[in-house]
Amino acid sequence: MNDPLADLLKQAWQHLGRGVADRRHPARHPTLATMGPEGVEMRTVVLRAARPGAAQLEFHTDALSPKCAHITADPRVAIHAWLPGPRLQLRIRAVARLAPGDPAVFASLPPQAAVNYGGPVPGSPLQDDGPDAGEGQGEAARFTCILCDLEEIDILHLGDPQRRARFQSADGWRGGWIAP
Repeated sequence: MNDPLADLLKQAWQHLGRGVADRRHPARHPTLATMGPEGVEMRTVVLRAARPGAAQLEFHTDALSPKCAHITADPRVAIHAWLPGPRLQLRIRAVARLAPGDPAVFASLPPQAAVNYGGPVPGSPLQDDGPDAGEGQGEAARFTCILCDLEEIDILHLGDPQRRARFQSADGWRGGWIAP
């Protein structure tokens, strides 16, 4: 039996899964929003895991990144992805938590990626030596996972006709159509 709501949610998770596996897929680089002391802070992140059964997304970051302090102070986050091919917008609300990164994953990082987990605190001013002044060794202890437990997925399809649905963990992800 065809269930357009279930199919739409399945399609969203398929795109998120492709974002993990395919560096060129637009779901690979969603926007993560946190609440900082000055208000909402947004940044592009790299999607590292999408777990539909657990309704969870995973990103990696430096433990000293301001976003970790934001999540510690207020774990509510928002995630946005625009998928131009299928003309889908995914807006996701989640509760984030920080967890130590897997040492084996850190050890497998290329040196140019591992260095992102060392040096000056992300976002801090650099000395006059320029943007390469902070390069050095990465620190495995700073390799951190952001685990986002999804509470709501709002999917807008900008097709003809436009359609939009909202899915919530509170109702078992049954979903319902809402006005675009």
